[in-house]
Amino acid sequence: MGDDSPYRKLRVLPHLDHAYPWLDGDILESFADRFASVMCDASEKPFAENIRLTAQYVEKVKSRVVVEGPVDEIFESGSRDKNEPTSVEQAQRFLSETGVDILVPNVGTEHRATGSKVNYQSDQARKISAAVGKILCLHGTSSVAPADLPKLPADGFVKINVYTTLAVAGGQAVARKVLNNLGNIFTSEQIDEMILRGILGSKALSAEGTQTQPPVKPKLACVANPPRRDVWFAAVRDRCLDFLEVFNYYRFAQ
Repeated sequence: MGDDSPYRKLRVLPHLDHAYPWLDGDILESFADRFASVMCDASEKPFAENIRLTAQYVEKVKSRVVVEGPVDEIFESGSRDKNEPTSVEQAQRFLSETGVDILVPNVGTEHRATGSKVNYQSDQARKISAAVGKILCLHGTSSVAPADLPKLPADGFVKINVYTTLAVAGGQAVARKVLNNLGNIFTSEQIDEMILRGILGSKALSAEGTQTQPPVKPKLACVANPPRRDVWFAAVRDRCLDFLEVFNYYRFAQ
């Protein structure tokens, strides 16, 4: 963000996510002024206890930092136990008794979901935002089908969390880079051994779909960190651009 940086016009707003008041109280309180927003997460506690802990924190830091609070727990992908989606009544009570600035409802999504079995409940989100205002944050955006993403602002969401989809895009890009450069990373003997063991197919070094430059052997430009870093960055950047376009912020990416 320095004067010579291509990102010098950016204003970064640090956010502390999933901070538990009984574990992270020192950071939540002592460092509140260093964050733009924090998520005070007591959602694993019973509802009344969640409200008590969150309200207690809001009282300590109000006007110092934007506080985000989850009404109830949003489970990890693959978790066996699921709670019911947040009701309008729960959202109203949580907001009125805690005073949070941003509300996190459970509307069917999951953390770290990379499949397509989760059902984002747009109608429920709209009912909640109609009752409490457009102050919602969505955790588990990777659970939302691409066709539903443009609905989020009208559904009441002013903030979304996108870590999983960025991690998947970057990780897959790195994997593709490695697969396309097997002959630039391994020796021919190593590749033959992996073919023999069934790890690779017999066409691992076919002319189609590979970037191998003869001779087959490790090449510093392909085994050092920069190529993996650059391909990861490009994939994550492009995924961020997708979100900017979906939410009509694309002009900021120019």
